[in-house]
Amino acid sequence: MGSAERRRRWAGPPPLLVLATVLAFVIAPVFSGSDTTHATETSGGVQASLASDLAQEIPPIGSRPPSRAGDVIERRDLVGVVTMNQFRKVTVEQARADAMFVTSRSGVDVVGWQESKSFGPVFASLRKHGWATRQFPGGAKDLAISWRRAEFEYVSSSSRLVAYGVDDVAGRYPFGHRYIIRVTLRHRETGRLLSVIDTHLPQKIEDLDRPGRWTTTSNAARARFQLERMTREWRQAPGRWVVGTGDYNFDARADAAVGLAKAPAKALGSVATSSYAVLGVRDLLLTHPPTHRYIDYVHAARSDLRAGHIQFLGQRVFAGLNSDHRPLLVWLALR
Repeated sequence: MGSAERRRRWAGPPPLLVLATVLAFVIAPVFSGSDTTHATETSGGVQASLASDLAQEIPPIGSRPPSRAGDVIERRDLVGVVTMNQFRKVTVEQARADAMFVTSRSGVDVVGWQESKSFGPVFASLRKHGWATRQFPGGAKDLAISWRRAEFEYVSSSSRLVAYGVDDVAGRYPFGHRYIIRVTLRHRETGRLLSVIDTHLPQKIEDLDRPGRWTTTSNAARARFQLERMTREWRQAPGRWVVGTGDYNFDARADAAVGLAKAPAKALGSVATSSYAVLGVRDLLLTHPPTHRYIDYVHAARSDLRAGHIQFLGQRVFAGLNSDHRPLLVWLALR
């Protein structure tokens, strides 16, 4: 699909400042590393092992960019990345309705899902509408990443256990083991690679009476450890572009205001930057209305932003779905 056609199918106009930017593009608890489970899938299947320092195999980078008279022609594209918590308490039919709504929006190309364990039939339905999905078995099944097949083709994926869960004996608010998953895709138009990272931090980690500060729960201790482990995944993700999705259960506004060293913004600050940090939240609907917070995130690699390989153009939150979360769509320019 050409750039002109993609612009025609773009989802909803961003603010005027964002439109000007788009026009400019057109015109011109602690456990050791040996406890980590790592699985990598290639076309030959899935291999899993326990290791503390496995080097990820970086897949081929695709065809060389087009050139004219020895100069590389920079090709650009607009990509829509969505993060959505599907909410484990909804029915499959409700989750399917939400997923169809999100993936049918023009300009949506990639979706990172959370609380997806029971929704395999939903992803099977999406395939009939031009989408593919990677979902790992076991505890990592809480997460999934989908992509529009017309825009991207699958290259590789991996999952890693980054924090142990808490049962109802050890903690007040039980949760399962926490994982980070990564899917690497080849952008069909340019041949370049995009890695998408998805995760879900435990619930009950932010003190709602003192926003931007941790609770005294075991969940909060595990979340801090999870964030620390996640930085390695960001640094190792292959490809020219790296983006992230996830439910972080920590309000972006309060995090920015308080600025705790181990809270999400600063914990990931050396490797990733959220759309909230760049675009703010003015006139943006809440992503979690029950707690009046922005807790669903889309990130981009800090190095990509600094190099100009990725630019945040705009963002939008969709309302009226069955989940207790609202999906966040972020428009990105990939260069």
